[in-house]
Amino acid sequence: MHGTTPRGTNSPSLPQPTPHQRRPGSRRHAMAAALGLLVATSAALSQGSSALWVEVDRAQDVGAIRDVFGVNRRPGFADRNGGTSMNAANLYAAFGVSQVRLHDAGLDLCPTYTAASKLNTGADPVQEVQGCELSGTGSIPVFTWTPLSSADADLNLGSNYDFSNADTALNETAATGAAVYLRLGESYNGPNNTGDPVAWSKVATNIYRHVIGQFKPTPGVAAVDPVFVEVHNEPDGGFWRGTAADFYTLFRETVTRVRAAAGATGRSVRIGGPGFTRSILTSSQVAGNPANGFIAGVGRENLDFYSAHLYSTCTTATLASTANFLRSLRTLVDGQGGTGLPLHITEWNIGLGNQCGNALYGEARMQSFASGVLTQMQDPAHAIEAAHFYAGVPIMGLFDFTSVSGKARVNPSAWAFWAHSRLRGATQTALQVCQGATCASGTAAETMPLLGLAARQGDATTVVLTNDGTNAQATTLRVRNIGSARLDATLLTPPPTAQDLPTTGSPLQADTVALQSLLAQPTRETRSGLQPQNGTLELTVTVPARGLLVVQLAPPPTLTSQADCLFDWGERHYPTYLQPAPQSSQTLGDYYYRAYPGSRTYLGISLSGSRLLFLDDRGGGIQDLGALDGWLATAGCN
Repeated sequence: MHGTTPRGTNSPSLPQPTPHQRRPGSRRHAMAAALGLLVATSAALSQGSSALWVEVDRAQDVGAIRDVFGVNRRPGFADRNGGTSMNAANLYAAFGVSQVRLHDAGLDLCPTYTAASKLNTGADPVQEVQGCELSGTGSIPVFTWTPLSSADADLNLGSNYDFSNADTALNETAATGAAVYLRLGESYNGPNNTGDPVAWSKVATNIYRHVIGQFKPTPGVAAVDPVFVEVHNEPDGGFWRGTAADFYTLFRETVTRVRAAAGATGRSVRIGGPGFTRSILTSSQVAGNPANGFIAGVGRENLDFYSAHLYSTCTTATLASTANFLRSLRTLVDGQGGTGLPLHITEWNIGLGNQCGNALYGEARMQSFASGVLTQMQDPAHAIEAAHFYAGVPIMGLFDFTSVSGKARVNPSAWAFWAHSRLRGATQTALQVCQGATCASGTAAETMPLLGLAARQGDATTVVLTNDGTNAQATTLRVRNIGSARLDATLLTPPPTAQDLPTTGSPLQADTVALQSLLAQPTRETRSGLQPQNGTLELTVTVPARGLLVVQLAPPPTLTSQADCLFDWGERHYPTYLQPAPQSSQTLGDYYYRAYPGSRTYLGISLSGSRLLFLDDRGGGIQDLGALDGWLATAGCN
């Protein structure tokens, strides 16, 4: 916290009253007029002292919008009895999930590499463990997993590996259109120690090599290049019970070998970690904990990023506490020698599910809290490069298949991703929130009534305003340096409550028609033909309590500009099918389209029929994806 005045505070100049023009008349008349002006000016200043406004300056770029729109867990899962399978892939895609962190997702070392000993070394005598989970009885057990042989011939033997769970996770993630964020390590209650850190690193490297298609590839499973690779998870908590020295060896060896494996195939890889717990600020002060002196222990050169987790305390969580944590984490990393090192927040939520109760994640406040954190993570002072909400499904989730039998629930937090994903690929522009004489950057305005984030892309400007308070907030939105051409404004307000959709198929997934109908539900207000004055446009808007408002400003649309907006949206949401991106649009006869040579695909519209079309050059012919109007509504391009 920084006292009562937020960072970036300044005192904007107040508008000066128009000088009173004297007219011929008595001295008494002039005095009365002057007194009247004084009273009016005093009233105006009094009103202005509490006025709330948001100012965007399109001429001041802050940098690219950061890709913080990831989630934990693959979209597929089964119920507690393992009898019913469910899949949220179409929900991930529809609400803008850009990365899937494969933690708790089937890529753990223990179930993948089968030629290993599994021992409860915290028991006396040592006990053999069946399976890959070991729950404690009041204390965290020491579950030691060690390959039976340290020989490369054995560690590289394909028959020692079972990639069935990994392949399922990769296929399901591909279906979302999101990028893979690969976590190399173990899940909760899994092994938390090893008798051979180097052998551990070699197995982890072979999992990476499998993902990129270089080790025991599986027919029908596409090789992928992970957008990032994270080594381990929460080693300062129950996920590591060995020595700090052994952990540093494990980490260094894994980074070195994964980088070498990537380089051998002409790839580059961004690798780091280790996903410290929410208690990192205190665990980093504990002697013997891997978090204490971590950067020096593993070597700054072995870190492309530093990752940690952010959970608060459920109903008492505030955006001020998240802001304080992020600033303190930045200070900690800089103080350990990581100045300039990007941060990854690889797990975050309002609190832990076992403490909050699942019902909390369906409350309206989750929309404003999630939107507020997504806004804060765009603050360039934090240098956050990636982030992942825990979780997409099935608990603490954006989506919930368990609260209502046969239904897929879209929780309010999902709409925060829907709103912020509209900024992907754009350039962040300066935005400040002001009240009276106090102003703060919109990403650091946790003590103000609103937080705000703005971005520009071409002639369009998008603003996301977040209100985490219990009352609606009216404000003036002022956009400077926006030019002189007339503009249309579209104001979008998503539903504040959880929405239940019917499910179909096997595995169960949200019904496609119902999902498209839901995506058209946000309240839409259009203000057409707005004329900027001296390069500035002003709008009066209201942001609902515990909610958010999206404001889109753009020239009046044409069919091709709407198509370009939709193509841009498609490139962000379906990168697997549209590579590389972005591409330029072309016209051929009745078709307006973009070509993607990497994936050998085409996305286009028919100008006469207003249909969305897709072509895979490897076969299948032109696919009619449906009426253009429906897709424009889904993408927010109409």
